[in-house]
Amino acid sequence: MPTVEGLISQKLYTIDPLASVGRAASIMERYGIGSLPVIEEGKLVGIITSRDIRRSHPNRLVADAMTSKVITVPPTTCLTEAQKLMAKYKIERLVVTRESDIIGIVTRAQIMSELGKHTDSLTGLNKAEIFYEKALELLKEGQEIAVIFLDLDNFGFINKEYGHIYGDNVLRQTALILNSLIDSNRDTLCRYAGDEFAAVTTRPLAEAEKLARQMVLDLANENWPGKIKVAISAGVAGGRCSELRSSGEDSSYIVKYLVNMASLASTRAKKLKKPVVAVEAIELKETVGM
Repeated sequence: MPTVEGLISQKLYTIDPLASVGRAASIMERYGIGSLPVIEEGKLVGIITSRDIRRSHPNRLVADAMTSKVITVPPTTCLTEAQKLMAKYKIERLVVTRESDIIGIVTRAQIMSELGKHTDSLTGLNKAEIFYEKALELLKEGQEIAVIFLDLDNFGFINKEYGHIYGDNVLRQTALILNSLIDSNRDTLCRYAGDEFAAVTTRPLAEAEKLARQMVLDLANENWPGKIKVAISAGVAGGRCSELRSSGEDSSYIVKYLVNMASLASTRAKKLKKPVVAVEAIELKETVGM
């Protein structure tokens, strides 16, 4: 997952609490920045922003104008978590620290811009690359994962019969329904492509299958406009990934392998008119000879 570390600029400007507000304003104007961490004897004691400066006389001390309560995050903080912190505390900036050292500042504008690159504009879900990054991260941590692959049934017919605007609304509502079932501590959902969605989860295979069934059921029970029928088929693949790793397969191969198997399982579910088909990864590897 993208982290705040990738947004930190190389140069960090700070100011002493006994400096004047005018001095702080001059530094901000010169370097085109909107805030300065306030450092006293090597320690972070506050932050002064352009808003603080506008409210203060230039001869006033930074110590009197600054905000003393500073929200800090480590560089490994993911962008979505940083966004949540900013919303919670109603702030525009976060100070990034490594242990006790300040290494930079990230702004809300930077985070929103970067998140936009990784977010599907239609549904608001993650793009597929975030799904892959999370899956790789989990495998490298030694965790077992499962992949749920979901494909809307007859979506082409919906587009042709009701128009693409209606089809877009179906995709948005599908995303909302699926996302409402997601536990962010265990699952990462994305719009994979077109009318396909995928989730990587640390749930055991049986639990992942249960989640997939609930997704299919909730979508079928939705009160769709015009009383149209919207259905989705799901395939689940996972379990025993440690055996794949022990056989010498790298993490990237395993993720792609699970996605492929879950995708094939969703196609099989569609053909068999079953809501979900679940398969164990190691068994499929032996079956197809991959």
